[in-house]
Amino acid sequence: MTPDPAAPRNSDAAKGSRIISRLLPPAIRLWLHTQLDHIEGLEFAVDGKDRQILAGYLPQVTVAAHQAVYQGLHVSQVAVSAADIRVNLPQVLRGKALRLLQPFPVNGQVTVLADDLRASLGSPLLGQGLRDVLKQLLTGAATNQQVPFDRWLDGGETSPKIDIALASDRLTLRWPSDSPGGDSLELTMGLAMREGRWLCLRQPVATVLPASGNPPSSTVLDDIDFDLGPEVDIRQLAVTPEGIELVGMVRVIPAD
Repeated sequence: MTPDPAAPRNSDAAKGSRIISRLLPPAIRLWLHTQLDHIEGLEFAVDGKDRQILAGYLPQVTVAAHQAVYQGLHVSQVAVSAADIRVNLPQVLRGKALRLLQPFPVNGQVTVLADDLRASLGSPLLGQGLRDVLKQLLTGAATNQQVPFDRWLDGGETSPKIDIALASDRLTLRWPSDSPGGDSLELTMGLAMREGRWLCLRQPVATVLPASGNPPSSTVLDDIDFDLGPEVDIRQLAVTPEGIELVGMVRVIPAD
C-alpha cells in the first residue's frame, strides 16, 4: 500500500502543535509574569508555521489581559498584537529561560481607568513623571508672580496624597497642603498627542486654593510637550471622566 504523502505533514503538524501547546505557552506565561507585578485573565495566541516557531521565529502573537500591573502602574485592559518576534526557543526547549533576541513592534489598545491612575500614584515611574511635569510647568510661572509654587514639590518629592481627576480631554492633579491649615494646589491641563511621540500638555492652569476661604488664585501656564521617544507611536489618545484610552505602537527593545 502506497503511503499517503500527506501523512508526514500531518504527523509533523501534530508534533509541532503538541510542542507549542505544552512548552511555548508556559514559557511565554513565565516570561510575562517575570516582567509584570500582577496580571489577570491572560490570553494569547501564536500564529506561524511549526518550523518557524521551533526555530524561534514568531510571525504573529496576540495578547489580551486585564488588571495588569507593571512597576506599580495599573492598567485595566490590554489587547495587543506583536509581529516578527525572535526568541531563543531552541534553548527554551532545553530548559533555558525565554529571551527576546531582537526589537519588535507591539500594536494595540490600552485602557487605564481613573481608579488605575490613583492606584498608580505611589509608583516610582508615575511619581517621577509627576515631579517632572510639576517642575517644568511651575518653574517658569514662579518667576512671574509671588506664589511659591515649588512648596508643593516637597523637596523634590511629590506628596503621596496627590489625587487625579479626569474630564473630557482634560486631567486635573491636586496637591494637598504642605502644612496643616495651608493652601492646596490644583493643576488642570488638556492632553493631546502630536506626531505619535509627543505628549502635549495644553492650556495648563495652576490654581492655589487658600485654606482661609479667600478666593482661589489661578495662573495660566505655558504649554509643554514631552518627547516619549522614537520607539513610541500613539495614534489615538482619548481622555474621558472614566479613564484614558491609548491606541498605538511601541517598539520593544530586548534587555541586555
